[in-house]
Amino acid sequence: MLALRKPTVEDVDRMQALMAPHVLSEALLPRTRLDLVRGLRDFVLAEEDGELIGLASVSLVDVHLAEVGAVVCERPESLHELMEAVLDEARSMGVNRAFVLASDPEPYRALGFERTQLSALPEKRDRQCLRCPRLPRCRQVPLVRSLVTH
Repeated sequence: MLALRKPTVEDVDRMQALMAPHVLSEALLPRTRLDLVRGLRDFVLAEEDGELIGLASVSLVDVHLAEVGAVVCERPESLHELMEAVLDEARSMGVNRAFVLASDPEPYRALGFERTQLSALPEKRDRQCLRCPRLPRCRQVPLVRSLVTH
């Protein structure tokens, strides 16, 4: 059974190990152990029978814009629950839009995200993307989703 929870400092090594192959494939940016510790509150973990199978973070980029990042989910059928958990956190902060940068946009489109241009996210582009050493070979697709319920 899938369990979603906030991480503790005890989880940092497992988080880094889960992310490692995705960093090597350049699907994720590298994060040091200290980066994970400092951003620990941003993460939600997904576990199945005590095994860490996924994680995702949500961080504020601007007053009404959040970035969903560091998404790793070893069981595709659990991605929806993991993503809804981090999007609920964004909603609870009063954010009305969230975006994700993904190497494979399809799973996120199925979750209501729509493809956009990086130029539509100047807060992200100007703060991080333009400084990223991977920019010339970046394969990430920006997708955005409204969090406003009608």
